[in-house]
Amino acid sequence: MSSFNTVEKLLSEKKHAACLMQKKIEKKESTENILLEYGVKKDSGFFKLYTKYFLRFLNSRSGAGEIVDPLPPQGFSAKMVHDYWDVPNNYILFSTGEGEGGYLYNIENDSVWDFQIGQLQQLADGTLPHWDSFYDFMIWYLSDEEDA
Repeated sequence: MSSFNTVEKLLSEKKHAACLMQKKIEKKESTENILLEYGVKKDSGFFKLYTKYFLRFLNSRSGAGEIVDPLPPQGFSAKMVHDYWDVPNNYILFSTGEGEGGYLYNIENDSVWDFQIGQLQQLADGTLPHWDSFYDFMIWYLSDEEDA
């Protein structure tokens, strides 16, 4: 089973059913435009999942931050992390940012980083906890702790 199919299967499970809402065509187009403005590659898992589903209000693993959709009213907080946290422009904050940190998606290599304010050097050095792909992150995020 492909990683995309694994994520879709996890999304379709009963406890995640509230988030398994596919985007209507006009919302899909708006999402595509937003993601392209941020520099997200069309062939990335991030682009593929976010243009197909509203990825918010997920019943995620315990202790994990809530991820958000790029569309208003929540919207990604990429500008905030670039302007106020000095995070490089190749990262998109796709979680709420509450607690002065969150999950950063690297548009250059499809990785996801668990970042907190004050960890810019560790982010630059590559020493923060991270997942090598967005699909790996989503599988972890949607899996029960004992399954991961």
